Formats: sequence, structure tokens, C-alpha cells
Amino acid sequence: MTCFYLTDFLARQFDAFVWEPLGLDRHPELREMYFGNYTTLVYQAQTDDLALTALARSHADRLDLAFERRFTGYGELASVLARA
Repeated sequence: MTCFYLTDFLARQFDAFVWEPLGLDRHPELREMYFGNYTTLVYQAQTDDLALTALARSHADRLDLAFERRFTGYGELASVLARA
């Protein structure tokens, strides 16, 4: 496991759910301990939002990881909700 994964939600809430709870805002030297074995941040994009992709890329930069974007969409969620 050398990839750290983000969804749209985690890209938007990165500081609240990753950066601050891990103490990286106060102790950036911990980044290597937490993420030193990771090589890539994989952003599983559910939408085609350029600003959100840029935000996810900035998180990869903060973690000193390579960036990869994979479009996943919402799968069959829309059709299931429409039927409901």
C-alpha cells in the first residue's frame, strides 16, 4: 500500500479530517512519520471540477506525494436514487 486516497469529500475537508487531527498543522515534522511510506496521492474524482482537482493536487504537494487523478463518478447512484 503506497497510495493515499482522496474522494471529493476528503479533498474539500482535508484540513478538518487529515491535516489537523494528525497534528500536521502544529508539527509538520510528523509528515514523514505518517506519510513517508506513501508515494502517490490518488484522487478518486466523483465530479469533473477543475478547482477541486487543483485542491487535491495541492494536498498531494503538501504531503510531498506524486498526484494521480482517476475519475470514478457516482456509479449507479443517480439511477438508483431516481428509481427510489
